[in-house]
Amino acid sequence: MPFLEYHGASLHYEFYSSESTAPPLVLVHGFLENLHMWKELLPQWTAFGSVLTIDLPGHGATSSFGYEHSMEFMADAVYAITTHLNLQPFLLLGHSMGGYVGLEFATHYPEQLVGLGLFFSTPEPDSVERKLVRERAVELVKQNKNTFVRASIPQLFDAKTRETIKSDIEALIARTLQMETQGIVAAIYGMKKRVDRSLILHQPPTHLKERGIAVFAGRQDTVIPFDQVQQWWEAPGVTFQYESPYGHMGHMSDRDGCVAAVLQWWKSLTPGGAA
Repeated sequence: MPFLEYHGASLHYEFYSSESTAPPLVLVHGFLENLHMWKELLPQWTAFGSVLTIDLPGHGATSSFGYEHSMEFMADAVYAITTHLNLQPFLLLGHSMGGYVGLEFATHYPEQLVGLGLFFSTPEPDSVERKLVRERAVELVKQNKNTFVRASIPQLFDAKTRETIKSDIEALIARTLQMETQGIVAAIYGMKKRVDRSLILHQPPTHLKERGIAVFAGRQDTVIPFDQVQQWWEAPGVTFQYESPYGHMGHMSDRDGCVAAVLQWWKSLTPGGAA
Protein backbone atom coordinates (compact mmCIF):
# COMPACT_ATOMS: atom_id res chain seq x y z
CA MET A 1 0.00 0.00 0.00
CA PRO A 2 1.41 3.45 -0.88
CA PHE A 3 1.94 5.85 2.02
CA LEU A 4 3.24 9.39 2.33
CA GLU A 5 5.06 10.42 5.50
CA TYR A 6 3.33 13.48 6.91
CA HIS A 7 3.87 15.31 10.21
CA GLY A 8 5.54 12.30 11.73
CA ALA A 9 2.80 9.89 10.66
CA SER A 10 1.46 8.36 7.43
CA LEU A 11 -1.17 9.20 4.82
CA HIS A 12 -2.53 6.27 2.82
CA TYR A 13 -3.67 6.61 -0.79
CA GLU A 14 -4.16 4.58 -3.95
CA PHE A 15 -3.46 6.02 -7.38
CA TYR A 16 -4.80 4.56 -10.61
CA SER A 17 -2.65 6.06 -13.36
CA SER A 18 -3.84 6.44 -16.94
CA GLU A 19 -2.44 7.70 -20.24
CA SER A 20 -5.63 9.72 -20.64
CA THR A 21 -5.47 13.45 -21.33
CA ALA A 22 -8.42 14.02 -18.97
CA PRO A 23 -7.63 15.89 -15.75
CA PRO A 24 -7.26 13.43 -12.84
CA LEU A 25 -10.17 12.77 -10.48
CA VAL A 26 -9.40 12.95 -6.75
CA LEU A 27 -11.91 11.16 -4.51
CA VAL A 28 -12.34 12.14 -0.86
CA HIS A 29 -14.51 9.91 1.32
CA GLY A 30 -16.85 10.87 4.16
CA PHE A 31 -17.03 10.39 7.92
CA LEU A 32 -16.74 6.77 9.13
CA GLU A 33 -15.64 5.70 5.64
CA ASN A 34 -12.36 5.15 3.83
CA LEU A 35 -11.14 4.89 0.25
CA HIS A 36 -12.87 1.51 -0.04
CA MET A 37 -16.18 3.37 -0.50
CA TRP A 38 -15.26 4.07 -4.13
CA LYS A 39 -14.28 0.51 -5.02
CA GLU A 40 -17.43 -0.45 -6.94
CA LEU A 41 -17.49 2.87 -8.81
CA LEU A 42 -13.89 2.84 -9.99
CA PRO A 43 -13.95 0.58 -13.07
CA GLN A 44 -15.75 3.05 -15.36
CA TRP A 45 -13.90 6.04 -13.96
CA THR A 46 -10.43 4.52 -14.26
CA ALA A 47 -11.31 3.55 -17.83
CA PHE A 48 -11.70 7.27 -18.58
CA GLY A 49 -8.79 8.80 -16.69
CA SER A 50 -6.44 8.80 -13.72
CA VAL A 51 -8.05 8.48 -10.29
CA LEU A 52 -6.64 9.12 -6.81
CA THR A 53 -8.37 7.79 -3.69
CA ILE A 54 -7.28 8.91 -0.23
CA ASP A 55 -7.76 7.80 3.37
CA LEU A 56 -8.33 10.98 5.38
CA PRO A 57 -6.62 11.43 8.78
CA GLY A 58 -7.94 8.95 11.32
CA HIS A 59 -9.72 6.89 8.66
CA GLY A 60 -8.75 3.69 6.89
CA ALA A 61 -5.00 3.09 6.96
CA THR A 62 -4.11 6.75 7.58
CA SER A 63 -2.85 7.72 11.02
CA SER A 64 -4.59 9.97 13.52
CA PHE A 65 -2.68 13.19 14.13
CA GLY A 66 -4.32 14.59 17.25
CA TYR A 67 -7.59 15.03 19.07
CA GLU A 68 -9.09 17.29 16.42
CA HIS A 69 -8.80 16.99 12.66
CA SER A 70 -10.08 20.27 11.25
CA MET A 71 -11.40 20.35 7.71
CA GLU A 72 -8.49 22.62 6.82
CA PHE A 73 -6.00 20.11 8.25
CA MET A 74 -7.59 17.36 6.18
CA ALA A 75 -7.46 19.57 3.07
CA ASP A 76 -3.76 20.15 3.72
CA ALA A 77 -3.29 16.37 3.87
CA VAL A 78 -4.99 16.01 0.48
CA TYR A 79 -2.75 18.77 -0.87
CA ALA A 80 0.34 16.95 0.41
CA ILE A 81 -0.59 13.83 -1.53
CA THR A 82 -1.62 15.57 -4.76
CA THR A 83 1.56 17.66 -4.68
CA HIS A 84 3.65 14.55 -4.03
CA LEU A 85 2.10 12.96 -7.13
CA ASN A 86 2.25 16.23 -9.13
CA LEU A 87 -1.40 15.85 -10.11
CA GLN A 88 -2.67 19.38 -10.55
CA PRO A 89 -4.88 20.54 -12.10
CA PHE A 90 -7.59 18.03 -11.17
CA LEU A 91 -11.21 17.50 -10.18
CA LEU A 92 -11.95 16.90 -6.50
CA LEU A 93 -15.10 14.98 -5.55
CA GLY A 94 -15.91 14.81 -1.83
CA HIS A 95 -18.64 12.77 -0.17
CA SER A 96 -20.33 14.40 2.84
CA MET A 97 -17.40 15.29 5.16
CA GLY A 98 -15.18 14.88 2.10
CA GLY A 99 -17.15 17.73 0.54
CA TYR A 100 -16.34 19.92 3.54
CA VAL A 101 -12.69 19.05 2.97
CA GLY A 102 -13.07 19.87 -0.72
CA LEU A 103 -14.48 23.30 0.09
CA GLU A 104 -11.48 24.02 2.31
CA PHE A 105 -9.20 22.83 -0.46
CA ALA A 106 -10.91 25.18 -2.92
CA THR A 107 -10.48 28.03 -0.44
CA HIS A 108 -6.76 27.51 0.12
CA TYR A 109 -5.58 25.88 -3.13
CA PRO A 110 -8.00 27.02 -5.86
CA GLU A 111 -5.32 27.06 -8.54
CA GLN A 112 -5.03 23.27 -8.20
CA LEU A 113 -8.62 22.63 -9.26
CA VAL A 114 -10.43 22.18 -12.54
CA GLY A 115 -13.62 21.16 -10.76
CA LEU A 116 -15.09 20.72 -7.29
CA GLY A 117 -17.87 18.21 -6.63
CA LEU A 118 -20.08 18.17 -3.54
CA PHE A 119 -21.23 14.56 -3.40
CA PHE A 120 -24.17 14.46 -0.97
CA SER A 121 -22.56 17.29 0.96
CA THR A 122 -23.18 20.94 1.90
CA PRO A 123 -21.23 24.21 2.11
CA GLU A 124 -23.18 25.23 5.21
CA PRO A 125 -21.82 24.91 8.78
CA ASP A 126 -23.43 22.96 11.59
CA SER A 127 -26.52 24.52 13.13
CA VAL A 128 -26.64 25.04 16.90
CA GLU A 129 -28.76 21.91 17.17
CA ARG A 130 -26.35 19.91 15.03
CA LYS A 131 -23.41 20.97 17.18
CA LEU A 132 -25.21 19.61 20.24
CA VAL A 133 -25.72 16.33 18.39
CA ARG A 134 -21.98 16.26 17.68
CA GLU A 135 -21.21 16.72 21.38
CA ARG A 136 -23.49 13.85 22.32
CA ALA A 137 -21.87 11.75 19.62
CA VAL A 138 -18.43 12.36 21.11
CA GLU A 139 -19.63 11.15 24.50
CA LEU A 140 -21.18 8.05 22.95
CA VAL A 141 -18.01 7.24 21.04
CA LYS A 142 -15.91 7.59 24.17
CA GLN A 143 -18.30 5.35 26.11
CA ASN A 144 -18.55 2.63 23.47
CA LYS A 145 -17.20 3.20 19.98
CA ASN A 146 -18.63 -0.02 18.56
CA THR A 147 -22.15 0.71 19.77
CA PHE A 148 -21.93 4.18 18.22
CA VAL A 149 -20.82 2.77 14.86
CA ARG A 150 -23.49 0.07 14.77
CA ALA A 151 -26.19 2.61 15.61
CA SER A 152 -25.00 5.44 13.36
CA ILE A 153 -24.34 3.81 10.01
CA PRO A 154 -27.83 2.37 9.37
CA GLN A 155 -29.24 5.87 9.97
CA LEU A 156 -27.42 7.06 6.85
CA PHE A 157 -29.90 5.06 4.76
CA ASP A 158 -33.66 5.29 4.31
CA ALA A 159 -35.72 2.36 5.61
CA LYS A 160 -36.23 0.75 2.19
CA THR A 161 -32.55 0.90 1.27
CA ARG A 162 -31.57 -0.57 4.64
CA GLU A 163 -33.36 -3.74 3.53
CA THR A 164 -32.37 -3.86 -0.14
CA ILE A 165 -28.61 -3.54 0.45
CA LYS A 166 -28.47 -5.01 3.94
CA SER A 167 -25.31 -7.06 3.33
CA ASP A 168 -23.46 -4.04 1.93
CA ILE A 169 -24.38 -2.02 5.01
CA GLU A 170 -23.18 -4.80 7.29
CA ALA A 171 -19.87 -4.87 5.39
CA LEU A 172 -19.54 -1.09 5.85
CA ILE A 173 -20.16 -1.46 9.58
CA ALA A 174 -17.49 -4.16 9.78
CA ARG A 175 -14.93 -1.89 8.08
CA THR A 176 -15.83 1.08 10.25
CA LEU A 177 -15.49 -0.92 13.46
CA GLN A 178 -11.77 -1.06 12.69
CA MET A 179 -11.47 2.70 13.24
CA GLU A 180 -9.88 3.96 16.43
CA THR A 181 -11.87 6.07 18.87
CA GLN A 182 -9.43 8.96 18.47
CA GLY A 183 -9.96 9.12 14.71
CA ILE A 184 -13.74 9.26 15.07
CA VAL A 185 -13.69 11.91 17.79
CA ALA A 186 -11.13 14.05 15.95
CA ALA A 187 -13.33 14.10 12.84
CA ILE A 188 -16.47 14.97 14.83
CA TYR A 189 -14.75 17.96 16.42
CA GLY A 190 -13.45 19.04 13.02
CA MET A 191 -16.91 18.90 11.45
CA LYS A 192 -18.48 20.72 14.39
CA LYS A 193 -16.07 23.64 14.05
CA ARG A 194 -16.15 23.99 10.27
CA VAL A 195 -17.05 27.39 8.85
CA ASP A 196 -19.62 28.47 6.27
CA ARG A 197 -18.23 28.10 2.75
CA SER A 198 -21.43 28.99 0.88
CA LEU A 199 -19.73 32.02 -0.66
CA ILE A 200 -17.65 29.72 -2.86
CA LEU A 201 -20.82 28.67 -4.69
CA HIS A 202 -21.84 32.29 -5.28
CA GLN A 203 -18.41 33.81 -5.89
CA PRO A 204 -16.16 30.89 -6.83
CA PRO A 205 -12.39 31.31 -7.10
CA THR A 206 -11.19 32.46 -10.52
CA HIS A 207 -10.07 28.98 -11.54
CA LEU A 208 -13.56 27.59 -10.90
CA LYS A 209 -15.74 30.40 -12.23
CA GLU A 210 -16.19 29.02 -15.72
CA ARG A 211 -15.33 25.46 -14.90
CA GLY A 212 -17.16 23.20 -12.62
CA ILE A 213 -18.72 23.20 -9.24
CA ALA A 214 -20.97 20.16 -9.25
CA VAL A 215 -23.68 19.19 -6.76
CA PHE A 216 -24.89 15.61 -6.35
CA ALA A 217 -27.89 15.38 -4.01
CA GLY A 218 -30.42 12.79 -2.88
CA ARG A 219 -34.16 13.26 -2.55
CA GLN A 220 -34.26 10.81 0.36
CA ASP A 221 -31.15 12.15 2.11
CA THR A 222 -31.74 12.03 5.87
CA VAL A 223 -28.42 13.71 6.72
CA ILE A 224 -28.49 16.67 4.33
CA PRO A 225 -32.18 17.15 3.46
CA PHE A 226 -32.91 17.82 -0.19
CA ASP A 227 -35.06 20.87 0.60
CA GLN A 228 -32.00 22.47 2.20
CA VAL A 229 -29.82 21.65 -0.80
CA GLN A 230 -32.39 23.27 -3.10
CA GLN A 231 -31.77 26.59 -1.36
CA TRP A 232 -28.26 26.83 -2.77
CA TRP A 233 -27.76 24.30 -5.56
CA GLU A 234 -28.66 26.82 -8.26
CA ALA A 235 -26.03 29.29 -7.04
CA PRO A 236 -24.14 31.07 -9.85
CA GLY A 237 -21.02 28.96 -9.39
CA VAL A 238 -22.80 25.62 -9.71
CA THR A 239 -22.51 24.36 -13.28
CA PHE A 240 -23.60 20.73 -12.88
CA GLN A 241 -26.38 19.10 -10.83
CA TYR A 242 -27.41 15.52 -10.26
CA GLU A 243 -30.59 14.64 -8.40
CA SER A 244 -30.66 11.08 -7.10
CA PRO A 245 -33.97 9.49 -6.10
CA TYR A 246 -32.17 7.88 -3.15
CA GLY A 247 -30.40 9.05 -0.01
CA HIS A 248 -27.12 10.16 1.52
CA MET A 249 -25.11 7.09 0.54
CA GLY A 250 -25.74 7.39 -3.18
CA HIS A 251 -22.56 5.52 -4.04
CA MET A 252 -24.25 2.43 -2.58
CA SER A 253 -27.98 2.97 -3.19
CA ASP A 254 -27.69 4.68 -6.59
CA ARG A 255 -24.40 3.31 -7.85
CA ASP A 256 -25.12 3.30 -11.59
CA GLY A 257 -26.69 6.75 -11.53
CA CYS A 258 -23.79 8.25 -9.60
CA VAL A 259 -21.15 6.59 -11.76
CA ALA A 260 -22.77 7.99 -14.91
CA ALA A 261 -23.34 11.47 -13.44
CA VAL A 262 -19.77 11.88 -12.21
CA LEU A 263 -18.47 10.66 -15.56
CA GLN A 264 -20.69 13.16 -17.38
CA TRP A 265 -19.38 16.00 -15.19
CA TRP A 266 -15.78 14.83 -15.65
CA LYS A 267 -16.16 14.69 -19.43
CA SER A 268 -17.65 18.19 -19.45
CA LEU A 269 -14.39 19.46 -17.91
CA THR A 270 -12.15 17.50 -20.26
CA PRO A 271 -10.96 19.26 -23.45
CA GLY A 272 -12.78 17.60 -26.32
CA GLY A 273 -14.95 15.69 -23.85
CA ALA A 274 -13.00 12.47 -24.28
CA ALA A 275 -9.95 10.79 -22.82
